[in-house]
Amino acid sequence: MIILNPKKAIEFKMKAWQIDQYGNVAVLQLKNLADPTPKNGWILIEVKAFGINRSELFTRQGHSGDAVTLPRVLGIECVGVVRDGGNTDLKPGQKVAAAMGNMGRLFDGGYAESTLIPRDFVYPIETSLEWEAFGAIPEMYLTAWGATMEAIQLKPDDTLLIRGGTSSVGLACASIAKAIGAKVISTTRSDTKAAILKQAGVDHVVIDQGQIAEHVKTICPNGVNGVVELVGIEHTIKDCLACTAPKGTVCMVGFLGNSWNYQFFPWMPSTVKLTCYNSETLHAKYATPVLQNMVKQVENGQYLPHIDQVYAFKDLPLAHQKMEQNQAAGKLVVRVM
Repeated sequence: MIILNPKKAIEFKMKAWQIDQYGNVAVLQLKNLADPTPKNGWILIEVKAFGINRSELFTRQGHSGDAVTLPRVLGIECVGVVRDGGNTDLKPGQKVAAAMGNMGRLFDGGYAESTLIPRDFVYPIETSLEWEAFGAIPEMYLTAWGATMEAIQLKPDDTLLIRGGTSSVGLACASIAKAIGAKVISTTRSDTKAAILKQAGVDHVVIDQGQIAEHVKTICPNGVNGVVELVGIEHTIKDCLACTAPKGTVCMVGFLGNSWNYQFFPWMPSTVKLTCYNSETLHAKYATPVLQNMVKQVENGQYLPHIDQVYAFKDLPLAHQKMEQNQAAGKLVVRVM
């Protein structure tokens, strides 16, 4: 007698880039995975595009500690179309962006053809942008907005210094600052990238050779009103504090310097403030109108999408490799469908 197994074989419906261990780009594996199962309060998204972020690079390398469980589909952002609204206000067919909220860390993220994200981190957006341009915006511009407008509270006629200016967030900060009428000083370590900063509307380009305070003070003798610090290592943070005017703010955002040790406490000039912006604080309730406005600004040409390169889904490891080699000047985007 032949006894048939009553259990049905898993039906694989989607492809996703998953890691089962930490390491170099070879740990990114394109796999066939079961389609996410819809559930209440979570939005099932058909992913169209997503940006590559340095935090995903750090996670893949093994620097995220207990914040990540394996195996994991990485990706802290994506854009696409709602397939199932999870009995929320969102309906199938709506265009959405998703960002943060432990995406790609404690639950699977955007490196997939479909993903399931809590409603609190999904932002319904009306846009006519191509998916590549839309996909470049969420994490880049929400982080830039948080740093410049929430942490620094930049005002028209203020002067903003961007340390690490050719990064995607650095370029987005320049767009936001120039749109409100602020003066922008931005740094790059490469003479060849200076033109990119000028094209982004930066007023003064500083070639960063490690210490920039003296140069910045020749441009702005009393110090700048705010600094977006994207390098994130001890000597650059101290140097940025030395660039800052009394009652000004240095906001730490990125880790372009590949350092995560903040056991030091830098010397603080009198009344200068040191803070940080972490996009883990994003929430759909307040971030949706902010993101919608930024998308509209990109549509009308006020902001730029700052795309360095668009990759096919199958070529995602090449995007990681380019970021790891610090070759990008702007956003790396992956087009899924």
